Amino acid sequence: MTNYIPQKFFYVAVFALSGVTAAFGAVAVGSVLADNPDNSQAASQAVALVALATTSIGCLTLAAGAAVDE
Repeated sequence: MTNYIPQKFFYVAVFALSGVTAAFGAVAVGSVLADNPDNSQAASQAVALVALATTSIGCLTLAAGAAVDE
């Protein structure tokens, strides 16, 4: 069976899409926190913001690493 999508392209696409999605999520959570920083769920939203930002950085780094030719 032929491989229609090269494995390297697949990894780059999946990691890049995941990283960009997590970045948009981090921006959304940050916007909610900026609008109302004194709400009762601010601590859990801050944890979610840090988690999304870390996930975004990790995924985009993996996408860049997968895109490099050896």
